[in-house]
Amino acid sequence: MKALALLVIGVAVTACTLSGSSEPAPSVDEATATELQARAIMRACRDVVCAGAPIYAPESTSEQLRAELLKHTDEVRYVSATEVESATSSSGRFDDGATMFEAESPHDTAKANVVGVDVWITKGFQDAARRTYLFAWDGTEWIDTTADASGVTVTSSVS
Repeated sequence: MKALALLVIGVAVTACTLSGSSEPAPSVDEATATELQARAIMRACRDVVCAGAPIYAPESTSEQLRAELLKHTDEVRYVSATEVESATSSSGRFDDGATMFEAESPHDTAKANVVGVDVWITKGFQDAARRTYLFAWDGTEWIDTTADASGVTVTSSVS
């Protein structure tokens, strides 16, 4: 019986250590925030299947985020408000089938070791959605996670 109790305790300690739940997440500095924003944009791009279509980001995108995105793709076109207007058809969508992505700064969630990054995904003036992409601290790094895996509830906006 004592051996069984020690085995159960050992498994519990190992599970906590492997999941990183005993290691508090570090605060998100500017470099990490930029990395998470770029990763969230690329996850959003995969979600909406933007392969083969132009990828837009606002002209106001910081140089740091541009450099981070360049690690993932060299296909992002940074567009001004005027260019967005001229690329939009009378139906309110981008003529060339492009998708524009804009990531907000990481924010805390209900779980201490999980942060969210909200990404606006726009296919034109009348087709925009905001999705939250989650990242969990595993004890050594921020890993991609989902609402189901992390237990964090997220909401989306559509316009």
